[in-house]
Amino acid sequence: MVEQARPERITVLSGDLPYPGVRVGRVAAYEFDIPDGRYVRPDAGRRQRAFLLLDESAQLNQPVVFKPERAGWWYVDLVGIREEGDTIHVVDHYVDFIVGPPGLPYRILDLEELGAAMIAGTLTPQQVAHVLAATQAFADRHLQGKRHHGPEWPDFPPAALAAVRDIGIPSR
Repeated sequence: MVEQARPERITVLSGDLPYPGVRVGRVAAYEFDIPDGRYVRPDAGRRQRAFLLLDESAQLNQPVVFKPERAGWWYVDLVGIREEGDTIHVVDHYVDFIVGPPGLPYRILDLEELGAAMIAGTLTPQQVAHVLAATQAFADRHLQGKRHHGPEWPDFPPAALAAVRDIGIPSR
């Protein structure tokens, strides 16, 4: 029998705001509340859970702000991740995916923002190269696969999320 790693309490810093979370191996999850006044899908609640694939520069969530017809769809951000002990720093690196059910095409968004960030000096050419490589790797690993032509995504939502998908996240 394989022993499961124990969840470790962490803090995720996103936009310089601290959020409580958990990490199991190389995947983490954290939660935050959607501010009052912002649309939230009826019966979805204001609490949003986000997942981090720490080795893939990817943050994923099923937005509670998506309209009812897109309930269950995923939003994937390509992000910079820096770990310092029990603190994980997350910085948006502009490129995003919207992934619906299998059979519908996924969308890649905001490549123009990535280019503008490089021109403005917000991201270095090396960082942009990393984001582009991470974008391709994420699509290949989870959405396209090598020589994948089946009706289902090869690994989406990523199986690795199971380690933290239903873990309770303690408040700080």
